[in-house]
Amino acid sequence: MFTPQVVKAPTSADVALAAGVSRATVSFVLNDKPNARVSDDTRHRVLEAARLLGYTPNTAARSLASGEAVAGLLVASSAADHGATVERTLNQLLARTVDDGTDAIRHADVSSTGAEAGQLWAKLRPEAVLAESARCDAEATEVLRLAGVRALIVHGSEPVPYAPTLVIPQRPFGRAGVEHLVALGHRRLVFLMPTAASTMAEERLAGAREAAAAAGAQLAVTHAAASAATVRDWAHGLRYDPSAPTGVVAAHDGIAIAAIRALADAGLRVPADLSVIGADDHAASADFIPRLTTVAFDADELAVALVEAYATMRAGGRVERVDAPEVRVRVRESTAAPERRG
Repeated sequence: MFTPQVVKAPTSADVALAAGVSRATVSFVLNDKPNARVSDDTRHRVLEAARLLGYTPNTAARSLASGEAVAGLLVASSAADHGATVERTLNQLLARTVDDGTDAIRHADVSSTGAEAGQLWAKLRPEAVLAESARCDAEATEVLRLAGVRALIVHGSEPVPYAPTLVIPQRPFGRAGVEHLVALGHRRLVFLMPTAASTMAEERLAGAREAAAAAGAQLAVTHAAASAATVRDWAHGLRYDPSAPTGVVAAHDGIAIAAIRALADAGLRVPADLSVIGADDHAASADFIPRLTTVAFDADELAVALVEAYATMRAGGRVERVDAPEVRVRVRESTAAPERRG
């Protein structure tokens, strides 16, 4: 489990001593100075010493001259889709950190993993880091610890043994959507899955399938995107299908809104003909007509929990994990009991 490094972060002087060279030579090698006459053997010794010590160039010192900000909290960006609720939480965390008087940045790199990612983040000398567990593995964690990071939390769907984990399960989103429609009396359902591959959507579909199986409800799957055109043929086909679903569970609000538009174009009413539920409580969902029922957890509540966890770690306390709040259905106008058809 991650614990802060109790000694000071290694310096260029430490690297010089370990490699048996001068600090100037270390500077030439690590900063890749042009026209520096350094042999390949010396360069190798310096780089190996820096790697073994966990040394990263002190961007904080350089920034004094450039005016570039140094992170108190560094939030690593991600190429993966974790859902709008998670994204809202990260934005709230950054905002709260800045409001508390601490510098905070969102690191733009989305491709580096492991030790490479750890080195990249450590260059900014952050005091605290939040990164997805898929990128911040045990090696990256050790790099950050040696670089003097005092508080680290990784986020993922399952806890990891090497660092405190923000656990954000996605299955409850799909499960809650199905359970809401089943409670209203719907037994024939369809899950709208994004056309682009997404672990988040796959997990939400798995949760929806679990809930449908438990309730004895039918659950079909249709692929869609956040555009009415991608589900228009599907929507028109429902008009002539005697076994058409009466309830729609969308992987996220964007697809749910697109489905409602497509259903309206096909002459079908929401919720009279079909009930539609989304996920993530997108800003537009409460203003759309009909206002969209959605599934989400409280992003503000989670942001506060993260701030408190970081404060605990900075003070030397131990944090094992942070759990996302329970997801809840925010009932609006797009869901209702199925109408009886005579």
